[in-house]
Amino acid sequence: MDPQELYAVLRRQPFEPFCLHVSDGKHYEIRHPEQMILSRRAAHVGIGPDGEGPFQRIAIVSLVHVTRVEPIPGRRRTGR
Repeated sequence: MDPQELYAVLRRQPFEPFCLHVSDGKHYEIRHPEQMILSRRAAHVGIGPDGEGPFQRIAIVSLVHVTRVEPIPGRRRTGR
């Protein structure tokens, strides 16, 4: 996925939680804009029990493996 496209989804106002799907079948729910740090080639996703910090671990996802981004229905939050 193009990093600019993913950046636009991440910075949308008001923020809309989304699910990041990757080529190995995994998916990551992004419930807050601070849950993901985006670089040119990877998304660094904070993983925690409720999608908010403090995170227990970080998943590094190569953007070439992102297959799609889908909104999480019924979930809408604004940034901090």
